[in-house]
Amino acid sequence: MIESYDEFGAEVQLPSKKEICPQCHGEGTHVNPSIDGNGLTYEDFDDDPDFYEDYYNGHYDVVCHTCNGHNVVDVLDEDKCTPEQIQAHFDHLKALWEIEACYEAERRAGC
Repeated sequence: MIESYDEFGAEVQLPSKKEICPQCHGEGTHVNPSIDGNGLTYEDFDDDPDFYEDYYNGHYDVVCHTCNGHNVVDVLDEDKCTPEQIQAHFDHLKALWEIEACYEAERRAGC
């Protein structure tokens, strides 16, 4: 079940289904974002051959931040939801995105 909230702020449980984690693609781990979060180039590997070997052998892997190593995540099962439940869920997500956009604007303004 997925937790969401209605227009009055009351918690509601929505039907869910399991899908392969989009972050780790079902592996349970991924490279630490501190290592390749800004992207890597061939030069990064050419300068340090040991880094190349360690990178591809998984030495910099961490437990997936999205699924916590479980390989799957819960996603909304729209086939089992009423249209009202779907609308309420997406209204809730929209509100969260708007709040996050405000926080991001404040960070950029240096607040």
